[in-house]
Amino acid sequence: MSKEAIVEKIISDGQKKADAILKEAREKADEILAEAAGECKSYYDQSVYDTNTMVDDIIARGKTVAELDAKKLQLGAKAKILDAVFSGALEKLRSLDKKAYKGLLLSMLSNAEDGDEVIISAREKNILTAADIKEYAAKRGIKLSLAKELGDFDGGLMLRGKGIDKNFTFEVEVALLRDEIEMDIAKELFV
Repeated sequence: MSKEAIVEKIISDGQKKADAILKEAREKADEILAEAAGECKSYYDQSVYDTNTMVDDIIARGKTVAELDAKKLQLGAKAKILDAVFSGALEKLRSLDKKAYKGLLLSMLSNAEDGDEVIISAREKNILTAADIKEYAAKRGIKLSLAKELGDFDGGLMLRGKGIDKNFTFEVEVALLRDEIEMDIAKELFV
């Protein structure tokens, strides 16, 4: 074989080896790229799933918070309505005609004991007199007196006895009544 043929053979064999190495490298690169693409797809799919899960959780929490806020607002509105109902009742008591008002005060005296002192407010000054109290006490066979000072309340009366004061002011009576019947009224109003 001639020198040129040997060189040609060496170049041809070198080219074949280079082509084989390049082909193997390309195949290996394609394999690595395919594996990386699979991992990227898997990572992308997991990220989309995680994001959707977080979005669903955020929406659910937002809905729960909105429902709680709505319930708070509803309870606040109901409380305002009940406050208005009992404030209205208190005002109705205070605006009774003189005869009915006096009758109510005298009925409160049924809780009086012998020796009690009756305290009234400025509102009752011209409605319940010392003479009315003496007459009531005489009918019951007990001794009652009208206090010289006026109470700092607005409606009703107080009884000052032997170490015990009894509060029959309208505010206290309506508050006690509210404690007693508020649930029933709420059921009637908000069903």
